Amino acid sequence: MKKWLAVSTLVVGVSMFGNAALGADEDIGTPSNEELSYKQKKDLLTEEALEKDIPPEILKAIAFEETGMRQFDENGDPVLNENEDGGIGIMQVTLNEDDFENRNVDQDRLENDTAYNIEIGAELLNEKWEWSGDIIPSVNDGNRHILENWYYAILAYNGLDQRNDPTNNGDTYQSDIYSTIEDKSFLEDVSIDTPEWEGMYKDGENRIRFEEGENVTTDRQTLSTQMFENGEDVYTFRSESETTINFREESANTSRLLSEVPLYMPLEVEGSLEHDDNRDHHFGYYPFYYADIHGYMASAYVREGEITNFSDVRNQKLTEVIGYLEARDIINGYPDGTFAPNKSIPRKHAASMLVEALDLDVPDDYELQATDVEEDSPYYSDMKAVEYHGLMTGSDQNIRPNETMTRAQMASVLVAAYDEKLPATEEPHKFEDVTQDFWNYEAIDKLYQHELTTEDPFRPGGDVTRSQFARFLERAMTK
Repeated sequence: MKKWLAVSTLVVGVSMFGNAALGADEDIGTPSNEELSYKQKKDLLTEEALEKDIPPEILKAIAFEETGMRQFDENGDPVLNENEDGGIGIMQVTLNEDDFENRNVDQDRLENDTAYNIEIGAELLNEKWEWSGDIIPSVNDGNRHILENWYYAILAYNGLDQRNDPTNNGDTYQSDIYSTIEDKSFLEDVSIDTPEWEGMYKDGENRIRFEEGENVTTDRQTLSTQMFENGEDVYTFRSESETTINFREESANTSRLLSEVPLYMPLEVEGSLEHDDNRDHHFGYYPFYYADIHGYMASAYVREGEITNFSDVRNQKLTEVIGYLEARDIINGYPDGTFAPNKSIPRKHAASMLVEALDLDVPDDYELQATDVEEDSPYYSDMKAVEYHGLMTGSDQNIRPNETMTRAQMASVLVAAYDEKLPATEEPHKFEDVTQDFWNYEAIDKLYQHELTTEDPFRPGGDVTRSQFARFLERAMTK
């Protein structure tokens, strides 16, 4: 598919590619005229991606979409013009004669050297990324490790052409790339939704243009799972219904199973990403020590972050709940390595968790109405936020930050925070210990009807423990 590499004169007066020549590496140690194994090609794609700070998932998906990860055809000849646009090799690099000369690209190596072809393809993709905020929109905060942030750079790699405008074509190149990432890298949570589209066209052209300086946001922002470094803290994760991760003897899904690792288990990366020889496995395997055993785990089930293995938390479901919240900086434990799951939670601690979970903002000119919170209190801003948003208002100008929270209060706070997720139900539940004229019966009933709690009797006057509030909050967040 045409890459639209020679469009600089249509946009700016000087070359968009700058004066630096591509293909400067003289020897990258890869045999020419030889089809490498899929493992070798995935190793090269990953190595080049990491060298250029590109998520490996993206470079692998491009190679797969362009040629099925082939440099040579069944006759041993270079794969040329695979998509009838003059593309060359595994990455279908498309250059005109001027590009070859001005960029100092060796066409023979491009045709016969897999590593060189990958190198040039990665450099071209990086150039498209550099167009962000100018020729193409920037996405979110511009973090290079977020997969969705490459949406327009991927589009531009294939061509700023009307065929890649999702308002005109439901099957665009960039949507195919994200579908491949989702399928082949096993990232079920990667977004392939189209960002808000503002493409424009000049009369007689089918080339997509965008407003200079345009920025778009996506609902999901998925970090690459293939860019972790040796010694980095990570944890186990999966969004499916399974509650364990396979831990294998070698870096292949056919390797002997050593153990099943629970979710939100803290681990430390012990080496580089390794691959098997399956073309359709774009994920890799990281080496870890788990229970003093060395083995491998698929990258799809590893996430960035430091999770605490609390000495006083033994229940696996609670471990997952706390891990979910800790990974999002919503909750933490105590300096001695404990979580104190059975300790009653003060209102100020619940407020702090809600502020982080909901990312609550407060106008600069808002003043806390409650008079029982000192301005120098570490919880002053949290109490101000929950008061401003009507989650905790207290009474008689007292918000009572140091009092423990009751289960009834917890119900009111969570329903106020997540009201849209918890609509009223038609048939109220009859609790053993909560009558329908109780002061916040409706909030308690919503928690029960939406299965945030299954307890009856509910014990509305009882204190909420740290573990209970964590469970309720996690259920509300993931509802």
